[in-house]
Amino acid sequence: METFFVPVYLKIGKLSDEKILVALIGVTPEHIWFNYSAKRVELSAKLSGLSFAHLAKKVLEQIEYKAGELNKKLGETDILLFETTHSFNIEYFQYLQKYSNNILVFGQIELFDFATSTIGFKGLYESLMNEYIDEIKETKQSFQTKIKHKLEAANIQEKADIDFKITTEQLSGIYNNTIVTLIAKNGGILAANSIDFSNSVSSIAQTLNSFEVLLISLNKYADIRSFDKSKYSIVTSMPAIGSDQEKLFNNIYKNKKDVFDIVPEDSIEKLTTLIHQNHYRKFSSVLMES
Repeated sequence: METFFVPVYLKIGKLSDEKILVALIGVTPEHIWFNYSAKRVELSAKLSGLSFAHLAKKVLEQIEYKAGELNKKLGETDILLFETTHSFNIEYFQYLQKYSNNILVFGQIELFDFATSTIGFKGLYESLMNEYIDEIKETKQSFQTKIKHKLEAANIQEKADIDFKITTEQLSGIYNNTIVTLIAKNGGILAANSIDFSNSVSSIAQTLNSFEVLLISLNKYADIRSFDKSKYSIVTSMPAIGSDQEKLFNNIYKNKKDVFDIVPEDSIEKLTTLIHQNHYRKFSSVLMES
């Protein structure tokens, strides 16, 4: 799959063909890179007027936002970057040209392999702009996303639902639509939820309460349909020693043993192995039958 970059120019004036390079877009299968030069936008303000530069900056900020949103999706799913539905394509650049009234000009697409290049996007940007990128922004992967990726990497999607939303119409007893990290059924229901114990105590408690409401409803559902005994777990990150989160963790471990198991992040393979070695099926297919 080809990767490429696109230079973005800012026209000095609406009636002039003179332009300044102000931004660079890099497209790879795994990530969209984008950075623009605030200094060069400021320079255009002096040359072309504040309102002109202000509009250009707004468009650049829109591109930056769209790149960030797409990177979130690329971090969660196996989206193919060059599908016809992908927004960062030639048609999208043409749309932006019309939207900005030709204030921004998108240059020729240049094939460039960021993976094999020794300079990467940062080096390419700094070489073309003759200025440094002060900071490369990276979105921190959440604990829940990390667990989801581990489950997906275990190839259990044919036998279990991952990050599955159960609606109030599908399951009576829950107050709101509830997302569960993992759920499947063999003789009984197997369900697990990821909880990040680096979050605030109130956030952890809210997540736990929601999960317990779900488990009560699942138990009633299982009893009505005479399922075998269910198995429930929470997948956790370990809290800092001496923290309020650790006190909550110990309290949960002591008082909730009969409700669910506590599975450390590095032991999640035990759950996926259990699913692989037994005749589990997606809980979503069970719900469709009821």
